[in-house]
Amino acid sequence: MKRLVFTLLFTVLGLVLGNAQTYTADAAKSELSVSGTSSLHDWHCAVKSFSGTINATVENGKVTKLSDFNFSFNVTSLDSGKGAMDKKMYEALKEENNPKVTYKGSEVIMNADGTAKFKGQMTMAGVTKYFETIVKLGYEGSTLELNGSKAFKLAEFKIDPPTAMFGTIKTGEEVSIHYNISLTTK
Repeated sequence: MKRLVFTLLFTVLGLVLGNAQTYTADAAKSELSVSGTSSLHDWHCAVKSFSGTINATVENGKVTKLSDFNFSFNVTSLDSGKGAMDKKMYEALKEENNPKVTYKGSEVIMNADGTAKFKGQMTMAGVTKYFETIVKLGYEGSTLELNGSKAFKLAEFKIDPPTAMFGTIKTGEEVSIHYNISLTTK
């Protein structure tokens, strides 16, 4: 009987106090993309596959703490639907020597308005830089949603904007990462 009482007590305390769980990105239910401009037209590339995890504490159906996030994708998973453009992107991102783009978290600050500030290290084209972004949070059932976008300059990562047609077409210096990531516990 004592064992049953203790088991029930710890189960209830765990539900009330919340326990951190690892959530894993579900790429099939998520969208990750990069967009920018060029001297010819605006462009958009979907990231066809990526991975990611984050630890989350949920109390009474609300996310109260996030930590230990890691997201990554292979440079070759960027797909504009235009093979020549994709090849130029892979070259600009130095894919041969740096095949992945990664974002490793160092801190998440929860805000009262349903957003959080993610801080961490972004690595692309062989350069690692401090990177922070504001993320809109959602939680329903057992699914965590992270939504937002972040603009940055290619020069921050020592990336030369890709060009075409002997330099007459040039990518703009600023690009944006857009994300609508759905994560679930496994």
